[in-house]
Amino acid sequence: MFSDVIDRVLSKQVEYSEDLRVLEDYIKEFLEINTRVPHLSPFEVHKGKRIRSILYFMNWKNPDSVSSEIKYKTIALIELIHFASILHDDVIDNNMTRRNASSFLSKYGYKNSIVFGDVLFINVIDGFLKLHNSNTLVKNFCLKACTSTAYGALLERHLTISSSFQECLKTSILKTSSLFELSCFLGEYLSSTDFQKAKISAIGGLCFGILFQFHNDVNDYSTTNFEESEDFMQKNITMPLLLLRDFFNFDLSKFNSTNQQTYDEIKKLMHTPEFRAYAFNILSKYQRRATSLLDS
Repeated sequence: MFSDVIDRVLSKQVEYSEDLRVLEDYIKEFLEINTRVPHLSPFEVHKGKRIRSILYFMNWKNPDSVSSEIKYKTIALIELIHFASILHDDVIDNNMTRRNASSFLSKYGYKNSIVFGDVLFINVIDGFLKLHNSNTLVKNFCLKACTSTAYGALLERHLTISSSFQECLKTSILKTSSLFELSCFLGEYLSSTDFQKAKISAIGGLCFGILFQFHNDVNDYSTTNFEESEDFMQKNITMPLLLLRDFFNFDLSKFNSTNQQTYDEIKKLMHTPEFRAYAFNILSKYQRRATSLLDS
């Protein structure tokens, strides 16, 4: 669901292939200089889609607005903030795989993942503040996004089957959308210094993040074997689950039964045309804003 919006962004990978290549050099350089940890193959090899970076480059208007160092270091640091949050997420959820490969946790253990995540996060924030030392607005936006991401992760742990959809949506906005919002804002603002346009871009990024999270949540109920569904096995309360409760009056207490039958029931309902239409209607305003970001 909402794959059309996400696929449109991912299709830009070819267009920004050179920017993404340069970005990887900056990420690698930062890790080598600041972390003093020689074994980072899980991140270097399995680096993900770099979708935040693509959104950043999509919003970049003037190629000569700032130095290349500021342009690429800025988004490299945002990607590393995301990576640091993933390290902690995997510890919380006991994820031994990440992107169909061994996670950092599975290779280096719980203590190393927690400590390295902390060290990386602190170093990245320090690097960002130094890079934009003279721009209070940019520094404040970064700190706000980092705070939101951490607070969203905390709120996520307290979602229950009785939580409202709006509570879950707020959590998603804080935890997932904040860095999409930041990427779009900085791509526009650093290249144009137009604050009003940057705010519009930021809203588009926030809305994209909501759709991105919802898409991932639905896809987690697309596997054949219930044990392959991370959200189901971890009993994560997600937006699609709460919509199932509200639309089909689905008894979420069944969610506590970790078996194939319960998983198949949830999966079947979640992929019905009726549910898809209901969910699209609920999230349509975010879909429109995200699409306008792509069409601008």
